[in-house]
Amino acid sequence: MPITLFPVNRRRFMAGTLGGAVSLLFHPVWGAESETHSQDVWAILSDTHIPGDRNKSGGNPAVKPVEHLSKIRRDILSGEIGKPCGLIVSGDCVYLHGLPDDYKTLLEEFEPFRQKGLPVHFVMGNHDNRQAFLNAVRNTVAPSTNKTIPPTGESILPTGESILPTGENIPSTNETIPSRLHLVVETPKVNFFLLDSLDKTNHTPGFFGEEQLQWLTDELDSRKDKPAILVAHHNPDYSGNIVKAPGALQDTNAFFERIRDRQQVKAYFYGHTHTWKTLRVSGIHMVNIPATAWRFDQQQPFAWVLLTLKDNGMSLTLRSIDPKHPKHNEIIDLSWR
Repeated sequence: MPITLFPVNRRRFMAGTLGGAVSLLFHPVWGAESETHSQDVWAILSDTHIPGDRNKSGGNPAVKPVEHLSKIRRDILSGEIGKPCGLIVSGDCVYLHGLPDDYKTLLEEFEPFRQKGLPVHFVMGNHDNRQAFLNAVRNTVAPSTNKTIPPTGESILPTGESILPTGENIPSTNETIPSRLHLVVETPKVNFFLLDSLDKTNHTPGFFGEEQLQWLTDELDSRKDKPAILVAHHNPDYSGNIVKAPGALQDTNAFFERIRDRQQVKAYFYGHTHTWKTLRVSGIHMVNIPATAWRFDQQQPFAWVLLTLKDNGMSLTLRSIDPKHPKHNEIIDLSWR
């Protein structure tokens, strides 16, 4: 599954299916948070590009990614426009090369969400590194035990419970890391399918691969009762010609063949282009999440998106770091096909 930071005060696993990798096993349970955090409200971020050095800047003009994330964190935790039950970060979590120090800072910067009872799901992007991330988790979250222990020292799992064959919560540094990390997160209204489009670290194009696409197909076919929202990092190549979009998802056509006629698929969220945009392809909503770090187009906002699920669709509210940006608090209502 994608790297997931679960709240420190929850025990049970909320996700439906593991996709060949591991969780940190901080287990939330639906219900305890529901009095204050709606199960239908999520915070969606992308392209946080957190560096090891908190003062490091990037982009043109230069900005500090950690500073931007700090402002977004305050906005999300303030509950000003809603109280999300969790966060999804759609890739490019760290600066450029997926370095160990980058992930150490990333985990520290997202720790306040865990302390407030919110799970955080990280999806892999082209500037991420699976092994470095898992190693950072071992060194930062549980440096001495190879098991994830909350601050009280109390075991987070009921006696004898484990989702890993070895009984370990975090893989050892010598353990083989799966080529793709994916997961189904089940909620009352929808199923989120978190996908891994990382091909090579610091290599722009993305790729799902046949094995992951088959996993997606099988999981979709076993979950026809709820709408499906897919989340990954890379933008599809809508032209059908990769030459026109060399940095896009290289197996876009194969991807759409799997989802086009599966009517439970309602939306695909992605980042990568640092752009806020929505459109509809074959009846499926394509939602491009803006970056929290640098931008390629100076007219684009630095922002996160509040996702509110409804019975027959969803509402998207853009939250810009700059409240004076013309798109700040823009609301887009989308109906399911």
